[in-house]
Amino acid sequence: MKSRTLLSRLDQAYATAVDLVSFGFVNLLQARHPLPADFRSRWDQFSAEWAGRPVEDYYVVPPGFVPPELPDRGRLLFPSPYPGEHDLNNRAAFDFFPCAVGWTAPTMLLAHGLMSVSDIGYRLWARRLNARGWNAIFVHLPYHYSRRLPWHFHGELCVGGDLLRNAAGIRQSVVECRIILQQLHKKGGRLFGGWGTSYGGWMMGLLGCFEPLLQRMILVEPILNVDNAIWKAPSSIALRAALRRVGLTPEDTAGSMRLVCPGKLKPLLRGEHILMLAGLYDKIAPPGDIEELSRNWTGSHYACFPQGHVGYTLMPESFRMAQEIWAADFNNGPSFTDPAAERLAPTR
Repeated sequence: MKSRTLLSRLDQAYATAVDLVSFGFVNLLQARHPLPADFRSRWDQFSAEWAGRPVEDYYVVPPGFVPPELPDRGRLLFPSPYPGEHDLNNRAAFDFFPCAVGWTAPTMLLAHGLMSVSDIGYRLWARRLNARGWNAIFVHLPYHYSRRLPWHFHGELCVGGDLLRNAAGIRQSVVECRIILQQLHKKGGRLFGGWGTSYGGWMMGLLGCFEPLLQRMILVEPILNVDNAIWKAPSSIALRAALRRVGLTPEDTAGSMRLVCPGKLKPLLRGEHILMLAGLYDKIAPPGDIEELSRNWTGSHYACFPQGHVGYTLMPESFRMAQEIWAADFNNGPSFTDPAAERLAPTR
């Protein structure tokens, strides 16, 4: 018993140390981007524009948008339906990894975490999905991978003090994924899932609230309570300082959180088709928030494991649980039993 308690304390200390280093780096990056003098007026204009409007309007595919033709494999690039301030980020990007059956087989969207810098682990997860009879599509979220701006870190401009840019990126993510799913459906696809971690879990959670084609969700340490992520999380110290310098308070931002906060919405898919995992020591996506949403999304599956916000446990655990819960969806190929490969894709 004592040895188990000691191991638990060591796990918690390690997770805390890793998270603190990561949080410090994120705060340093946020501090590099002070808000412009007119930010407060632009925020007030945005809040007034969306006050009382249906949230669904924020994530609609714009009328007249011409969807792209999907490739059989490889990378797809197309203009984002909601372009923003940076041209390079206005190019949606998806990497396609088909299984042997092709695009009529089930397809999983893979959405990475904030500041993810390598897709090696996600490519491995794509191969594992292929072996189980699923296609995989790796999503390049705003300001990451092919959308990263020169002389910037991956995701540096994705979450910071500029809440307007943050909201615009979230809108891009959700609408671009909606377009991909709708095009896959036209190609004969009938079962679609979204598997996201941290920031990617946040995006997949929103997608499940607005796109009826999404039928399975695996959310690994998703950001659900955006108010807390902005105003309380240790990764947002610099962000909060920037907002306060222009006179913004939690009360000023609360009204617009309904546009971007999965915890304030309801999914279109049934609860039994949703799996949520939390890290016991996570300060960014606290397990209490995820467990509460699991109760509100009636019938959804929830599990918590000893990990901080950055770690290697929850990706393999989420895949193991998904295969158990939705066994009929994963009835092609061998069971997933390669623990060495599991360590390649940390959650963040």
